[in-house]
Amino acid sequence: MNQKSLAILVLLFSFAISGHAEWTVQAVEKPDHPGKAVEVKAYGKPVARLVYGDGQKKPYLHVYGEAGELLTNSGLSADGKDSGGFPHHRGIYIGWNKITSNLGSQDLWHLNSKPAPQMVVSEFVKQTGGKDSATIVARIDWRANKKDDKGSDLLISETRTLVISKPDGKRTQVDAHFTLQAARDLELGGDLQHAGIHFRASNEVNTRAKETSYLADPTNRETKGKDFGASAVKPKAKAPAQATQKSELKWCRLLFPIGSRWYSAIELNSPGNPSEELSWRDYGRFGYFFKKKLQAAETLDLDYRFIIAPEEAPASKPAPSPEQAAKATAQAQADYAAFVKSLAK
Repeated sequence: MNQKSLAILVLLFSFAISGHAEWTVQAVEKPDHPGKAVEVKAYGKPVARLVYGDGQKKPYLHVYGEAGELLTNSGLSADGKDSGGFPHHRGIYIGWNKITSNLGSQDLWHLNSKPAPQMVVSEFVKQTGGKDSATIVARIDWRANKKDDKGSDLLISETRTLVISKPDGKRTQVDAHFTLQAARDLELGGDLQHAGIHFRASNEVNTRAKETSYLADPTNRETKGKDFGASAVKPKAKAPAQATQKSELKWCRLLFPIGSRWYSAIELNSPGNPSEELSWRDYGRFGYFFKKKLQAAETLDLDYRFIIAPEEAPASKPAPSPEQAAKATAQAQADYAAFVKSLAK
């Protein structure tokens, strides 16, 4: 084989590898759950799945593990009925249990009332893959269970942007940007356990809640919850009476088991978000909460980064050893700094 032919073969091989490595976003024709889904794959393996449509309580993002196992909660049994603990908590999601307006108080967290309010994907603006990441942009209508005198039930027009990547080849990173535009004067309200932007681990974690642990910055924020379980970091003091500065609530990290493997999920909170409190539960649900009044046509932009990674088992089960906790904290601090830097670009 001459040198020219060899060069062509090398080039063709490079293109083949590159094409295989590209990230893809495509509709799932027959999802194993009610509704619809678009799935993100890298190297031909599932990384994440946006679930929405009829039979679903709200649009949410699933995340997959190293062996393709589901790390997040679906809240549904095989026949499409609510199952497991707190089935309205699904994957990476957003919602408030009290959105008040001239249409009364609407619960877009549980979505259990009859008739129920709805979060409806109205269109996909973007579904693209690439060499290093995939992007999904969806428009989502938040609708009340009643209409005003003009026949409108629209509360919020949301644009959700999800950029999914593996910057170091191992950890899954989800950059989630939410733009909420109020369709009428309203208030996002409720309480920290039932509102905000959250991550919910698989229902398996609900059955193994005593094996979970948390780290957070700051460490002394009170969550007003009793289910701390085996948290590695517990509140040292009650939160001050005055509102916490939004820049103080930086990150929260859950360590949890799935089968024989261990994973961490961290939520990084942008300094620009109007966050008030951190909420966590030992069964694998955590996130940031705030209340906010919006006038008609006013927009609110929110940025979060989620990083889900395989981990070694905690040496001092259920909590990590001091050395493991120190290493995890240092990594989280570095991740937070990188996240804040990315927002300035």
